[in-house]
Amino acid sequence: MPTLLEQAQLTRTGLDQVIRTNQLRSHLSAIQNRSAEWSRRKEKRAELHVKSGYLAPPASKLAELASADEATRALCAEARERLSKSDGVDALSRDEFWIRLLAQADKANSLSSDAIRASWRALIRDLGEPEASSALLAREPETPGNKQALARYREVYTLYASLKSAAMPPDTRSADALRQHVEELRKIVSTLTPTPQSVKLFFKAMEADGAALDLLTEEVLIWLRQYDDTSRFVIRTRTVGTWR
Repeated sequence: MPTLLEQAQLTRTGLDQVIRTNQLRSHLSAIQNRSAEWSRRKEKRAELHVKSGYLAPPASKLAELASADEATRALCAEARERLSKSDGVDALSRDEFWIRLLAQADKANSLSSDAIRASWRALIRDLGEPEASSALLAREPETPGNKQALARYREVYTLYASLKSAAMPPDTRSADALRQHVEELRKIVSTLTPTPQSVKLFFKAMEADGAALDLLTEEVLIWLRQYDDTSRFVIRTRTVGTWR
């Protein structure tokens, strides 16, 4: 039967083991938390680094970007030095160092993101905005000669609008794709058959409830014969008369 002293020593040993276990658990938890916090910033940085290669950042932003990156690298170097001189990650928490490091990393990422967005918006602005497909279809009749071109315009404009609405270039081909879409849209417009106002009025009436004869002017007839298929159209009365 153990003596009272032996029992006390066993109890102390057990308490020491519990304390060490709790300390180890706390230490591991701190490592996991710090690692997760830094990994999020690092992954964001890697993503932005790739996207920054698609378009050159604005010249006015270069100095600010370089300064933010240098400040982040300096704090990272200090973090490595602190860890090399300590047995745990607690060294990163002293004097709010870890908070300052994360804040600086966030600042550098934010500046990089803003620069990429600015370059993307500048490219979109410099290319000029093609006419919306809905607006083009509203003003240009879908004649046999224009039908295929207008369908292609609608298709390409959908691709253009998707890129234009993106906050930043989605991938490496985005900038070139945007330029190609704008160029093709303008080329399509240049190939459309020119339509006089009288013809547009005639087609709008046809799309509604039929065109009155006074809209079928000589200009309209000439245009229809030259650019359309006159067999598509028939003349009919609005009411059926009685022959006597």
